[in-house]
Amino acid sequence: MRSDIAGTSGNGEEDEWVAAAFGKSSDTADMGNAGALVMSDARILAFPVASMNGTFAYVTCPLVLKRLQRDLDVMNLKMPALDWDALEQKLDSVRMDHEMKGYVIISRGSKLTGQNDTVFLDEFESDALKDESFTQWSEWLADQVAPDDISGKLIKERTALVSDDAFQYFVTMCSEITARIRMDPERKTVEDGALWYEEYLPAESILYGLIWCDFKPAGGWTERDLLNAFPAEGAYLQLGGNASVGKGRVRCVYVGRES
Repeated sequence: MRSDIAGTSGNGEEDEWVAAAFGKSSDTADMGNAGALVMSDARILAFPVASMNGTFAYVTCPLVLKRLQRDLDVMNLKMPALDWDALEQKLDSVRMDHEMKGYVIISRGSKLTGQNDTVFLDEFESDALKDESFTQWSEWLADQVAPDDISGKLIKERTALVSDDAFQYFVTMCSEITARIRMDPERKTVEDGALWYEEYLPAESILYGLIWCDFKPAGGWTERDLLNAFPAEGAYLQLGGNASVGKGRVRCVYVGRES
């Protein structure tokens, strides 16, 4: 972990932080220690779907937002309350025949509607309703993820709440599918049988995860010191093994540092 990510000033302190956060193996002079940091899997929060208006929409659903609320409660973090009784009366099961039954919920300043408050998501058309509690939630999410750049503006203008069934369809059928081949280095042609497909989350997907200390860190660090080492401005990370084909670049934002 680089010093600018760890929030430390020198290699010695950085090594101590890494050992306290992620653990250190034992040797003849040191018993070693387990890492104190626990990081959950990343969980989908908003999934980008093509839209006739506004280019794309950040789509989410009640199941996802209720799971987010549950996870935030565990971490003593808060998000704006949503009027679930009113929202779920407007959201109905989806019938995927080019017209979505029920409504799509959008924020007050949404750019997703065309004439007659109609939203087009992928190949489907639906009526849209603006909801004040969802507007406040979208603004809160923008402030958490990207308060000072264009991404925050996009979240405020392009976030849509759909039914759980519709969300399941979009994340299943609207992922990015990329065909890959392997070349024969001598003949410069595709090797026999070397055609395969890879499935990716689309660019602009928003995921969240949890980070906490499971027990008191080694080396004299406190739990708060260990967590505060993550930079408030976030960091850009390369995840996975497909960097050479332009995959796995993510922006990571750390929220709740003072909680």
